[in-house]
Amino acid sequence: MAINAKLWLVRPLGFQLQDRQLKRAGLDYWPHLHWEVVDDWESLERALPGRRFWMFTKFAQQSYWEVKYEAGDCLVFGSETSGLPESLHQQYAAQRVGLPMPGAVRSLNLSVAAGIGMYEAFRQNQGALPSGGSGSTSTG
Repeated sequence: MAINAKLWLVRPLGFQLQDRQLKRAGLDYWPHLHWEVVDDWESLERALPGRRFWMFTKFAQQSYWEVKYEAGDCLVFGSETSGLPESLHQQYAAQRVGLPMPGAVRSLNLSVAAGIGMYEAFRQNQGALPSGGSGSTSTG
């Protein structure tokens, strides 16, 4: 990513990592992307102990700009078709945040939502994202 955040992917994924279209979408920056895949949510929590997780969802009561992000926070985005699993909604109810959409549009594409969230956290921390740990997480 352009802001040196690590992308964590949580299985099951809704796509194949070897998919030709996935590689094509990454174009020339795919080899520079810092990413890791874990088998399940518990594995991610073990890999990132003590981190705050912010769940981006349309079911949030607070806006993403109401949050004071800290270096090391993890922004979590669900799949584009089904969002986050219900278990994460329950476990992280106080850390659910949403992107205001006052118009007729009900949702944004995943990459747009992730970009908006990541750059707000980046802005608040004046570009301070620690290497190897903060960033966006996608749950399959």
